[in-house]
Amino acid sequence: MTSMRPPRLLTAAAALALALLGAATAVVVARAGSSTPVKATVTITEREFRITPSTRKTPAGRVRFVVRNTGKYPHALAIRGAGVDKRTPTIKPGKTAVLVVDLRSGSYALWCPIPGHAARGMKSSIALPGAAPGTTTTSSTTTTSSTTTDDTTTVLPGY
Repeated sequence: MTSMRPPRLLTAAAALALALLGAATAVVVARAGSSTPVKATVTITEREFRITPSTRKTPAGRVRFVVRNTGKYPHALAIRGAGVDKRTPTIKPGKTAVLVVDLRSGSYALWCPIPGHAARGMKSSIALPGAAPGTTTTSSTTTTSSTTTDDTTTVLPGY
């Protein structure tokens, strides 16, 4: 009696084809999720103990931050303001990281979140049209039966 088992080489080839198909699908899905074009690229240079952005103004929309650690110690970049609170992983000396964020009108604080680095001066800011530099403005309106109050608070960026 003969067995109807497929040869091992054919089985291995089929498994490899399925793996490649899965990887290709993952790439297509990942790219579909990032269909919004990048409006600007801002290069950030980090070293002891400074953050130097290539510009302090950028248009609203998707912004790519290219963060280069030219220092001797690990650093990272954090950004907060107008609904954004993101950071890069730790960046080793001589390495680069990329952080892509969607920014809207407002001011954003930039700093190195490695403990003690912001306190030693590793902080900066970036402003988008419609914002006063160095501040983030939040507004809220409360309506109760016949009374309307409009509270506007200016918050200095936290480091």
